[in-house]
Amino acid sequence: MVAQLHLALVMAIDAKLLVLDEPTLGLDILYRKQFYDSLLNDYFDGKRTIIVTTHQVEEVQDVLTDLIFINHGRIVLECSMEEFEARYVEAMVHPDHVEGARSLKPMHERQVFGRSVMLFENVDRGQLAAIGEVRTPSIADLFVAVMGNKAEVGGQKSEVKRPE
Repeated sequence: MVAQLHLALVMAIDAKLLVLDEPTLGLDILYRKQFYDSLLNDYFDGKRTIIVTTHQVEEVQDVLTDLIFINHGRIVLECSMEEFEARYVEAMVHPDHVEGARSLKPMHERQVFGRSVMLFENVDRGQLAAIGEVRTPSIADLFVAVMGNKAEVGGQKSEVKRPE
């Protein structure tokens, strides 16, 4: 109830810039959905800017206009959602085509139900469709790919190796 009160107070503010840090932390899924619906329908008018920082990227993916990933105070990815959808593609690769897919240099690779799922940047969707099922990745999948490649070990940056 306290979180809901805070959210109501924040939305009552008539500011051109609204910065929300984990605004739905502690709310169940119904209240989180209701909050974002209210934020967009009742508060956002096209003249205001809303910045949301969250670890719950799945719940904001459909309402974003821009995306920024920050790692240790540095911006490691910045793009509009249109750029995101055009630039990144994920393919669940047929087992016969794994080596060919790896030659296209995926950003990240993971195993799902015994199949290789690879995330690519600026690779032709048609080319990938010939080797597997293609889709736009989730923001969470892109985050794992970008941040996983920037992992720090013992205070020093090290690139995370993809499976060979």
